[in-house]
Amino acid sequence: MTDADLWAAWRIWMVVAVVIVLVAAALLVTIWLTARSIAAHARRAVGALEAIRGNTRAIWGLQTTNEVAEELRDTVRDIESKAAALVEALQSHAAAGDRG
Repeated sequence: MTDADLWAAWRIWMVVAVVIVLVAAALLVTIWLTARSIAAHARRAVGALEAIRGNTRAIWGLQTTNEVAEELRDTVRDIESKAAALVEALQSHAAAGDRG
């Protein structure tokens, strides 16, 4: 192999090496840009999740509201039954007073 052949082979392999380095650099830049895009989407998703959590917080409070409403209903029914008994007692007392 002559010196000219050796230099020609060296140049070919250097071109191959440069192409490989350029392809690897392009892939790394693409991966980096994709990672930044994913991070931006993740930040937007977290913001959306926070908004959803804030908007649905009232739904979780419905269980407490329902429990309080049931307690109020039971209390009103109890008051109603006691009021009916009181009315009945007063009517019977008034009727007994009219007779006597």
